[in-house]
Amino acid sequence: MTKYKKTGKCIWCGKEEPNVSFNTAPHILPHALGGQEIGFDVCDNCNHDFGTAPKGKYGVPSVDHAFKEIFGAIRFFTGNLNSESYKHFKSQVFSYYHKARKVKINNRFNSKAYTRQFKRGLYEVFLQKYHQVTCDANNPKFDFVRDFALKDLGNPHVYYAFNNVILAPDKEYMDHPSLIMSEKIINDMNTFGYFHFWIMGHSFYLEVFPTLTNVYGHIYLQNEANTFLINSKGNESIYEFDDITQIDFFMQRFNS
Repeated sequence: MTKYKKTGKCIWCGKEEPNVSFNTAPHILPHALGGQEIGFDVCDNCNHDFGTAPKGKYGVPSVDHAFKEIFGAIRFFTGNLNSESYKHFKSQVFSYYHKARKVKINNRFNSKAYTRQFKRGLYEVFLQKYHQVTCDANNPKFDFVRDFALKDLGNPHVYYAFNNVILAPDKEYMDHPSLIMSEKIINDMNTFGYFHFWIMGHSFYLEVFPTLTNVYGHIYLQNEANTFLINSKGNESIYEFDDITQIDFFMQRFNS
């Protein structure tokens, strides 16, 4: 049987065999989104926890479910920008009213809880990709990430870069997306405390090291705004969001 491990220590709970097993392939990005990269050192228990809705919490989806729904919508509407495409969109969570240009979360889901689960999904993908590249995610400096993504503790700052122009990646990338993890992005994270989470043409900024973001975060985000925001209508900005509907994942700015 294939074992999905290298260090043999789970990057989330810190446990090793025989206390845990590593038999399930931990996709870095969900397979349902076309993700093909397989990570390692994610034990079967933690892998299962991210894909399971919390018990006793009505209207709260699993971390993986929230992530898949949002980026599934982004992928669909990025590739189908016409006035009829919305008719073919299907979701368990969202209702899209094209004429009214509104998005509503179905009544059985709580908007704030859904937003939090989505943010946890960003951190889950980040740490697993980082470990694939560096084999260093067991480092105690990522305890802040583990507390939030796995244990649902804390409230890290997560920002979104809003542009009226998006240079969408090619179809091959959109069919099989991956998270960019360059040496520069890692160096910036270790210097300023934020990780630039770039995927499917969208930029998020994850607070990873609060002690650094408290000192250098404003400078970093300002520099990112100067670099990545394209002045078009004057409302472009990098802003912290506390509700998922503050992110135009239905591309309504284009699909009018």
